[in-house]
Amino acid sequence: MLQMTLDQQKRDDMIWARIVKICDKHASAASYQHDNTLDTPLHLACRILTRFPYDEQQTNVGDITPLDAIRLLIRCSADIHPNRNGNIALHDIVRIAPAPLPGHDNSSPHLNLHDTTTVPPAAIKHQTQVVNLLIASDFESSLEYLQRADVVHDPDDGKGTPLYHATASLPDDFSSPPGPTVQFISSIHFPSPNMIAAKNGDNFDKPLALLYRRFSRQFDQSEKFFPGDNSSPAIMEYRQKYKTAAMNTWKIILCLLDPLSDKQKSVSDFYMVHAAVRMDCPPDLLRYIIETRPEEVRQTNERGRLPLHVAADAKSNSAAEDGSKHEGDGSASSKYHYKFVMDELLYSYPDGAASTDADNMLPLQLAVQAGKGWIGGGTKSLHDVYPDAMNRISMEEFPSIKSALSFSTNFAEEQSEEQMSNKNSTKLKAAIEKEEHYDAIMMVQKPDANLGDVISAMWANEEDAGVQMLGCVAITNMANNIISNGSASKPKLRAIALTAVTTVVNAMKNHPNEPIVQEKACGALRLLAPADRYKEVSFAASGAAASIVNAMQAHVSDAIVQKEACMALRQIIIHGGSERATMVASVSGFTALQNALGTHPDQGLVQKEACLALETLTSFPNANLPMPGGAQIAPLLEFAKERFGEDCKEAADVILSRLP
Repeated sequence: MLQMTLDQQKRDDMIWARIVKICDKHASAASYQHDNTLDTPLHLACRILTRFPYDEQQTNVGDITPLDAIRLLIRCSADIHPNRNGNIALHDIVRIAPAPLPGHDNSSPHLNLHDTTTVPPAAIKHQTQVVNLLIASDFESSLEYLQRADVVHDPDDGKGTPLYHATASLPDDFSSPPGPTVQFISSIHFPSPNMIAAKNGDNFDKPLALLYRRFSRQFDQSEKFFPGDNSSPAIMEYRQKYKTAAMNTWKIILCLLDPLSDKQKSVSDFYMVHAAVRMDCPPDLLRYIIETRPEEVRQTNERGRLPLHVAADAKSNSAAEDGSKHEGDGSASSKYHYKFVMDELLYSYPDGAASTDADNMLPLQLAVQAGKGWIGGGTKSLHDVYPDAMNRISMEEFPSIKSALSFSTNFAEEQSEEQMSNKNSTKLKAAIEKEEHYDAIMMVQKPDANLGDVISAMWANEEDAGVQMLGCVAITNMANNIISNGSASKPKLRAIALTAVTTVVNAMKNHPNEPIVQEKACGALRLLAPADRYKEVSFAASGAAASIVNAMQAHVSDAIVQKEACMALRQIIIHGGSERATMVASVSGFTALQNALGTHPDQGLVQKEACLALETLTSFPNANLPMPGGAQIAPLLEFAKERFGEDCKEAADVILSRLP
């Protein structure tokens, strides 16, 4: 009877009152399990609450709420049973399912002032209460579930942690202050705070990376320009809503770095930079935190430690804090992550390398004791800034450091073959030589290079144009290999884009005058364009489209850059629709494409790709496009038709028909 009641897949607020009535008469009904799925009434109750958000401010159900009904189901159940998929009821409620606003068309690519999805704040608060209730009712089972990295909600999304799935489900939170999404994520994060650093089972993404992309996208929307009067009340309201949403996302990031999860004594002891460098914080987020909180780089915590000390002493988070290693973790943090962290902190405060903590320890001492790698672990970076710190290192206790110095910095005197002839020294020499030669530029060229390591190496060596170029090539090769698999490529291609898009854009921004970097980066972004808008990936907020146009403007005479950039812009617009067309036009995309036509009249591939890109750009009637005058571009299109025939004719004719 209870099963039949819960199987009514429709919005019926009285269902919760009926559950209470049935449990009062037949308490054993709460322990029923479906013959095939092994779902219990508790599973189904949580599932219904997620699909049909409960808003007590909009419904009239008497004194019975979903929380009351679920509490009674828990009380009447003999045990908390997993279903056939191995999931407890908590699995069905750790995500928020946004419902479209009335009149909203989810399929429309055109952004308007009402293009949002939402869940009533009261409904999210109620769902948070249910999450807390379920965790409290069986903490051990809940903790075991929350520490998994192989949870699947949607097959297209692959395996991930519950915290990640919960974060990915969040609607834009326009509530102030603070939004209910902050408490929702906190309820899932608090029981198992170490999962903030756990990577998903099927990709290298993590909650903090997802949230920072979300923050960037919302902040980008808060500064969006519309055609006409941008001071109108409707537009001002739109911008303010997304500014509030961005602030709520930032509060969630703060929540995940919360001092209470690290057993700090008080909030006043908490420094965000210290917390960020202690874990595998995404590089772009870490840089943003350091840039927006520069004073914290010079501040010490209760142990007298600067962020540099904390990073030097931090252990790799490629495994969970309990020592277990999650499938698919990769080794990004173990190779180059801490080099990036050390370099960022040393750039902001180089004197930190000579500072001691309350235990009179220098950062280099802590790094050596923590077993950090000479190059990838950032130890060499610390030594290069303050070499005198090596006087505090016991060479007998850490002989690998002496060997590393002798091989890479000529710190030690040259040793004879006889001195290095014993078995231990030979092994040590081989290990150091391997690390010295297995540097970033070698690693990113390996055919089987790990995506996480490529991304980590590119951030840690962003000043090296060779690493950036070869890293973009490696990403392109990975994407091409996936695309060659056909229909199965989409989820895997998206998985690459989660970490690769911002990394490629960073390469373009750091090497604007290197045409080979710009060329290879455009090629990578072209292949990753189908992932736009997936899990907060944004070719607008990340600066991808703007960087491509900048590359065209900076290297207008380079035919290869122009061709690759035209192809990349076309794919971005195809997959992004009218919103991306508007954005490309707003960053001088029209001018860049027109210049490509005019500067390379004899390059057939440039002419063809520029015409195709312009045709795609002008194909959205709802886009806000400042179309160039026909007198400027028409002769170029006519020439392309005449010179290159069928390669350009069809696209050129379409563009000419659309010119004002």
